[in-house]
Amino acid sequence: MNRPDKIVSSARWSAVILPVLLFALGATASGPPAEAPPALPGHPLSLRECVRLAVAQNPSTAALLHSGRAAMARIGSARSAYWPTLDLTGSLSRSYTEPSSRTYRLPGAPSTSTSDSAALSSQYTLWDSGQRKASVATAQASYASSDYQFKATVQDLALSVETAYYALEGAQWNLQVAEDTAKQTQFHLDMAQAQFDHGLVPRSDVLQAATANANATLGVIQAKSAVTSGRTALAVLMGFPADSSFEIPASDHNAPLPEVPDWRSGRERAMATLPEIKAAFENSESFRFALRQAEVAYRPTVTADGSYGRFDNGQWPNLEDWGVGLTVHVPLFTGYARTWQVVQAKESWEGSKMGLRDTQLTSEKSAYDARTQLETAIESVKASESLVKSAVENADVAAGQYKNGLGTMTNVVDATTALQNARYQLVSARLSVLTAQAAWDRTTGVDLLRGAELPSTSVTAGDVPVPSSGPNPMGETKP
Repeated sequence: MNRPDKIVSSARWSAVILPVLLFALGATASGPPAEAPPALPGHPLSLRECVRLAVAQNPSTAALLHSGRAAMARIGSARSAYWPTLDLTGSLSRSYTEPSSRTYRLPGAPSTSTSDSAALSSQYTLWDSGQRKASVATAQASYASSDYQFKATVQDLALSVETAYYALEGAQWNLQVAEDTAKQTQFHLDMAQAQFDHGLVPRSDVLQAATANANATLGVIQAKSAVTSGRTALAVLMGFPADSSFEIPASDHNAPLPEVPDWRSGRERAMATLPEIKAAFENSESFRFALRQAEVAYRPTVTADGSYGRFDNGQWPNLEDWGVGLTVHVPLFTGYARTWQVVQAKESWEGSKMGLRDTQLTSEKSAYDARTQLETAIESVKASESLVKSAVENADVAAGQYKNGLGTMTNVVDATTALQNARYQLVSARLSVLTAQAAWDRTTGVDLLRGAELPSTSVTAGDVPVPSSGPNPMGETKP
């Protein structure tokens, strides 16, 4: 039966703990508090600023960043095998023994005893047939592969930002075309109305001009929606909410066209600098070192052991214990495990070499496709400029003839529509030049970060730095 003071104490604790538990359950059910969205700069964002913000805030790059740091930590874990281990153990026990008088009808008294001990032991591997060296080399190559994969992902993010930035520019250019077209169709409507008021044209001309003006107004609405969508896509890439409001500076869509790049020099730069190719190479290296690790895993090892301890059975200290020795471990039969592990590691290495070759061929194809698209886009801009020039002249002639009573509203509407389409084609061709140039730069190893600081995958464990790279134990030249 509980005592009253214990009941009161339990009630007090319940009064304290219950609200805390209810609050914790409520916090768990509602989830963590939402973080406030980061603030956008108040000035128009340049392409360089957009790339910098994306590198700093995009979550996909942060995930690979931590993956690379985890891979680097495995280097330190592998190197720990070169250090001795040191263990401290201790125990304290007290025992109680009932008297044996009930069994043997002899007088006796209960007995108690106390024992304690403390021991310090150490172990160090003197020789392991190269197992530690192969393990460290594997971890180093795996980290290098992760680091290059992270860099490749950041470059892909920069390309996505650049593409989205140009898409927003193109949407703004299209909005300008739509607004200019709406002004033209409004002018044509006013002109047709004036001609109709003076009895010079039928009512159908006014209706036709009004229809063209309504279509142009609808085009402005759609162009504004495209600008909003482009802004949303760019904001999300930069790590901002989808409804973020910001501007980009107006750019010259009549800038000089670039020249078609040289294919040979671009290919050589791609093979030498692309991070995905380097990542595939380092991945292949990790499998090669893993093969070496499998080959030596079951070879003899020599380990040094040492221990020192004190223990007693009643008074401290009483007895002393120490020992040193060498242990030689020689696997004789492992059920063919070593054979199959070597076969598995060898086939994995061969597959990784094919993966490297596939990455090189894929990168080469991407670069060639980007160059072809850039060349096509440049020629398309030249043709579109000629088309716009002739469309402008045709629209001016059609409007002048109608004003002087020598043409029809159908000719004016058709010429205006042709001019609008020609200007849209020019915008599309200009946008294709920008995106194809960015794709060419990305596929040939040009740095797209534009000075943005790249987070490092290097980490430290306490005050002991872990090198970001190590020597190649096999002496191969890396790309």
